Amino acid sequence: MFTSDIYVRGKYASWLKFLSEKTEKNDKSEKVAGVFKRDIDVYLTAAIVGLNFGLRREADNSPDKAKIHVDTVLKEQDNLTFIFRIAMLVDNSTGLNADEKINRTFKSPDTPENMELFNSYVRGGIEWLYEQFTEGTTTKDDYLAKIYEIVDSFNSELIV
Repeated sequence: MFTSDIYVRGKYASWLKFLSEKTEKNDKSEKVAGVFKRDIDVYLTAAIVGLNFGLRREADNSPDKAKIHVDTVLKEQDNLTFIFRIAMLVDNSTGLNADEKINRTFKSPDTPENMELFNSYVRGGIEWLYEQFTEGTTTKDDYLAKIYEIVDSFNSELIV
């Protein structure tokens, strides 16, 4: 699991590129927010955001494509696996009981169905992040203010 390139397709690829600083470095003419250093950072954060807000989106197979190279995936494999396991354990969309969720997570995690479920949360998170950084934000200062707002909001939710 998480031992090969990761592909994000369609509008989610466009949005991932918009959120990644890597895009700006590779193509100065491209309009990007650049709020995440790497594509994998967008992917990881989007998985958490999608899971946190219960956001799942269907795949979009239009032509645009973003590729997260295997060397980057392998460096982040522990983080990817950890977030994947959390997603499989807390997801209630499939109607599995606790034992079935544990089996899905630890005994047979690497199935197309499980990866599609995980990626649906990633797509939901990418969409949410994209919306956050396109509504009323156009400058680097706007992006920084939005980052602060999002982090502060998450922090407030965590404080009991």
